[in-house]
Amino acid sequence: MRQLFGCLIALGVILASPASAQDTKSRKVEQSVLPDGGSSDEIVVKALSLPRDKLPVNVGWAPVDNTQINIAYERADMFLACAFAKASREWLRKAVEGPPNFTGTQYAQGMVISTNWGCYPPPGDSPPLNPAMIGTDFLARGILIERTLRQFVPDVALDASQTFDPAVRARFRKVETQQNRYRQNPELSGFVVAACLVQTQPVLTTRLFHAQQGSDLVRGLEQAIIVNSPECLEGVKKLSIEPTTLRVYLIDAFYRWVLAARNVPTLIPERGV
Repeated sequence: MRQLFGCLIALGVILASPASAQDTKSRKVEQSVLPDGGSSDEIVVKALSLPRDKLPVNVGWAPVDNTQINIAYERADMFLACAFAKASREWLRKAVEGPPNFTGTQYAQGMVISTNWGCYPPPGDSPPLNPAMIGTDFLARGILIERTLRQFVPDVALDASQTFDPAVRARFRKVETQQNRYRQNPELSGFVVAACLVQTQPVLTTRLFHAQQGSDLVRGLEQAIIVNSPECLEGVKKLSIEPTTLRVYLIDAFYRWVLAARNVPTLIPERGV
């Protein structure tokens, strides 16, 4: 419990102020060769070949089979696209807006899937009697959040004037401290860091949302987000990341910042398209 409380406090502490973000940017080494929000896609991707010691944060890629992860993501996205289109708005809202890891949220996610079982390949049996049993998947929840953005606000964007606005920051901190109370580490820490990264690099994160999953551009944007925001890493100078997992965290945090910027509890309308 003490660890959980500490991470929730960190959600407020780690969010950068405009001054701290600017001070950090001025200290970066080899700043001229590092891409930022205004860099072209080509430059962002080209920066992946920079020597690791030229980066303020030594970003490495986890030694996992990214092909298998990308296939799993694409399959889940295809099936959930079907379920998303048919799902009850009530269950969809509860699944997307409910506190992560809360049983009610997991049940709602399971209902979105189980009531649209025909969207999935022939499973050989009926869906589980308890929808919560299939409502715990981290990747599926991330896809539902991304699908919500693409369906209802396809041209969504954030910039620093929003994420550094004092009222937006205060609203985000207040809502997210309560929203994430059921998360445990390492998932909670992942969200806290992602929230800071989105705040400090809203333009790059907007581009990440619009980039094709599994592409070199996604990896390049993730690297750019991290190396331009070392203040979010609390002194960590070297880390290994799995691109798809990081993207899920960043888009989750991006969604929550969009809600705070617009001062709305959801982007899902009660009815209609």
